[in-house]
Amino acid sequence: MKTRFAASLLACSISAVALTAQADTIRATSGFGPSHAIATDVYPTIFAKLEELTDGRWTGMDTPSGLVAPNEMSTSLRDGVTEFGPLLMPYFVAEYPDSVLVSELSMLGSSAKVVSSAVTEYIVTCEPCQAEFTRNGQVYLGSDTTPLYDLLSTRPVRTLDDMKGLKIRSGSPFYAAFIESTGGAPVQMPSSELFESLSQGVIDATFSSPHEIIANRLGDVVGYVTEIEQGVFNGAAVATAGKMLWDRMDTADRKALATASQYGLAAGLAGFDAQIAEVREQKLVEFIEPDQSLVDAKAAFNEERLANAAKILEERGVSDAQSKIDRYKALIEKWEGLVTPDMTPEALGELRAQEIWSQVDFATYGG
Repeated sequence: MKTRFAASLLACSISAVALTAQADTIRATSGFGPSHAIATDVYPTIFAKLEELTDGRWTGMDTPSGLVAPNEMSTSLRDGVTEFGPLLMPYFVAEYPDSVLVSELSMLGSSAKVVSSAVTEYIVTCEPCQAEFTRNGQVYLGSDTTPLYDLLSTRPVRTLDDMKGLKIRSGSPFYAAFIESTGGAPVQMPSSELFESLSQGVIDATFSSPHEIIANRLGDVVGYVTEIEQGVFNGAAVATAGKMLWDRMDTADRKALATASQYGLAAGLAGFDAQIAEVREQKLVEFIEPDQSLVDAKAAFNEERLANAAKILEERGVSDAQSKIDRYKALIEKWEGLVTPDMTPEALGELRAQEIWSQVDFATYGG
């Protein structure tokens, strides 16, 4: 009896090992370092949910830094250097003019939950956007959105005059234009280069969410956060698959990856908020309330930028820009009605999966 039991136990163990060995592992590159919410919250949640939804047929392994820099992600996904990664579309405006449309409307929306969901639905249902991803050998599976953007600086900034002459990192044309409107000098660079650039005086500040103080370990080089709350960065297609990966997956597993991505993206939003709370609790920086001159400058810029958004986009090659802007505005309003402030990441992931991805034909999507 003992012999038969031991043999059965051994057979079960061998079967379990065989099943594990058969699991296909997605090679992911979150790209922003091990402390970033994509590495700590988004991708671990995606791959855990993917394993669950595929009964262990698929899993993933993330390389959080070193393999592919954010400004190399587009070609790396196309060429199979990595199979899954965050594509920051404003870094590649010429390649994704229609998809980047949402970044010109960064001032819209009441919360990251609302904006990230509206952006995801917009791009999934936007034929020109889908064509851009197809041309670049990628498949779009969803976006996150940062918390509100503030000015993280090496010296205190309170007034509009304090902005003048500052070298400020910008992650998109929208923020570059705002910096210029205040008399600052915009410098485009990926957030992975912030620490070195701030410590060496290459830049004086960055327009970023305060979560970057932990995500990119800026506490040693940034002393102040001016709470300008100038919209959100909504141009990150954090769940982007390479076409070569997508072609290896059957219809059911494609749906599982798209569904799992929504849960991971929602978890990342909560991760951002948790990092900001940690910054405040540990008093890592001084938070500054901007004076009225800076508040008024932001309001004036946003009003003018929104009024000129269609013209700006058409100059980049976006056709019928105003109707596309109107459609995005309508999606913001839709998600304002669907999302509640106390919604959990799990509930938001489920809502996004049902509201957006249940309508998708995975036999043809990403084709």
